[in-house]
Amino acid sequence: MKDKQKRKKERTWAEAARLVLENFSDAPMTPKQILHVIQTKGLKEMSGTAPLACLVTMLHSQVRGDRVKNSIFFKLPGRMSLFTLKVLLFHIHFYAF
Repeated sequence: MKDKQKRKKERTWAEAARLVLENFSDAPMTPKQILHVIQTKGLKEMSGTAPLACLVTMLHSQVRGDRVKNSIFFKLPGRMSLFTLKVLLFHIHFYAF
């Protein structure tokens, strides 16, 4: 039991968001939706007062600047804040044609 708690405590926002988008969603999600799943499934231990702000900051930092090439996250263009995984986006795009 302690091993499972240790993994959850050590999980980063990026790892928790990746788990949500891989396992609990078949469509792009907003940060608020991602956070809801993280909380209800207990995917990350939260200690701060603003978990949504932490998640939003991480997601936006991953899709801008130098990190874009290596990021696993993708923000849908023209949308306020809809995120998906680059791998899922490739599969959706590839199979649509």
